[in-house]
Amino acid sequence: MMYQDTYFVPKRTGTYADVLMAYGLATLLDRLAGQAKGGFARPRITIADASSCYEVRLSEPVREEWIPDGLFFRSPAPFLTNRRTQPEEIPPDTNLQDVDETWERVRTYRESRAALWGEGIRGTDLEQQLRDQEPPENWTTVAFLGDWRTQATNIYNRIVAQWAQSRDHTADHVRTLLRMFAAPEGDESVVETWEKQARATKMRVRETASQLLNPHQGKGLNEPKSNALRMDNIKDRPWLEEFLKAVGLWACLIPRRVEDVGDWKAYVLAPLRLDWRVHQEVIGRFRRYLWNERRRDETSLKSDVTSLLLFVKAWLDYVEAADQDDLAFDADPAYAAPERAVAGFHVAQFKLLSPNAYTMVNLSFLNLPRWTGTPRSRGDILALKEVIDEHLAVVREIDEARSDGFNLLRLYREFVAGNNWDAFFDFAVGYSHEILRRYDEGARWVPTFTPSCLRRLIMAANKPLLPIVENEGFRNVAYAIRHSTVIPQSRKARGQDYLYDVRYGLGAELKRKATVRDEFIVALCEFMQSYNQENAQKLENTGQQMRRNLRTTDIDEIVRLIDEYGSEVVASLLVAYGYALEPQAAE
Repeated sequence: MMYQDTYFVPKRTGTYADVLMAYGLATLLDRLAGQAKGGFARPRITIADASSCYEVRLSEPVREEWIPDGLFFRSPAPFLTNRRTQPEEIPPDTNLQDVDETWERVRTYRESRAALWGEGIRGTDLEQQLRDQEPPENWTTVAFLGDWRTQATNIYNRIVAQWAQSRDHTADHVRTLLRMFAAPEGDESVVETWEKQARATKMRVRETASQLLNPHQGKGLNEPKSNALRMDNIKDRPWLEEFLKAVGLWACLIPRRVEDVGDWKAYVLAPLRLDWRVHQEVIGRFRRYLWNERRRDETSLKSDVTSLLLFVKAWLDYVEAADQDDLAFDADPAYAAPERAVAGFHVAQFKLLSPNAYTMVNLSFLNLPRWTGTPRSRGDILALKEVIDEHLAVVREIDEARSDGFNLLRLYREFVAGNNWDAFFDFAVGYSHEILRRYDEGARWVPTFTPSCLRRLIMAANKPLLPIVENEGFRNVAYAIRHSTVIPQSRKARGQDYLYDVRYGLGAELKRKATVRDEFIVALCEFMQSYNQENAQKLENTGQQMRRNLRTTDIDEIVRLIDEYGSEVVASLLVAYGYALEPQAAE
């Protein structure tokens, strides 16, 4: 047969099943090359989205001597065990992962961390001891697969076990897989030939299509109306394909538990042009972030949002730690931009509709935030990480159980996953009410955006708006809004005196008037006039003035911006900046 340096995984389903297969093939090729050439000499592997298929590219072609007749290596996908597993059920020469032991390690770590929390252990031996107790990075995958209510464990174990049970035919399995994916359109006849040969050896050539590995083949998913559950939608699939999916899920599927309702959400990373080794580094950091992110108030919308933000942060962490000088950014901008390497996440939600079984109730796709732009230095990377931390702080404190909190998170998800700036502006207006409400209820601090981080975000993701936020008149009016809303309210909440009254509803009023240019200009001018008038009255009555006046040039600049960009854009940015606080102002 002809060996090559590129293999093709067709997108037959349009779901994450195709992604699992691509990652499974990449894992198998990496293991094959590593066994033949050694870990450090193995070729570089890249997974690329080629529209109709995924291309798995090697920096050198597969060689015939990599696949000798006696080839065998352990399955990259472990066999799952628990306290009820009998010794005779465990296949030989197979990596094992015990579900009960993993959960026990998780519980021990949680108890230790809770006991040491707040003890000032950073930089001490206790910190290293706690780190040594951490569960494996993929423990949530073990917990997800090992949850008997997902009804996937038995099928998964059967798929994995057959690799070891048919070890004498490993070379045939690998050669067949390489033939299957040698061309973009695939070759079904290769599978048929392999099945005929495998049946002679008493192998199980077809496997039940688990809904976990084949989300497009669930019960009733092919019905035009939701009026029936049909078992015949679940088709058997070739064992080789299912084995690749079982291997691939450990590389790219990240489960998260939605704590408020007990659902599972599975996030599957969809590549654009992704280096295999970079992927392994980043996904490890990402899993650690998700472990530390675990919160009792984790909800479905919040899980989506934080997953996207934390993945981008994990990628930027990797870039920062990669020990490259600034020239690396100029040579390959995609190196630092996660949205150029990763499309986003396929998301499947599994709900416990009965006491004994999770059912997949939703399939969706979340695009990665297009925030990175073209960073040229480590300073750019650190600035972007600061933006992400700020957005995480805001999102984490929103209560999805409240109707306004749910709507805020929905708007924010539309922005972060769809680069929808209108959704962000609506979020900013809604969050302005949230800020004042929390201060009014006695909160001493409410996380907000800062003007500096908003500017960095716009500079990276929406440069056409940059002239607005850099305009001096715009900044002065945003300053006036800030000193009429969040600053007096925050000081009032902390029991501090402030000369000026709080202008409740100002953000919503400006946004409402913005649909008509002239009405917005009138409303803004009325605010500016009353703002200066209040300054003059306080100065006359108290001899003090704690905020600066607006000038006629500020009005001129705002009107010019409105004529150039439109009243709604200017109004939305004024509200976003006006309700933002620089750290020193918050203090």
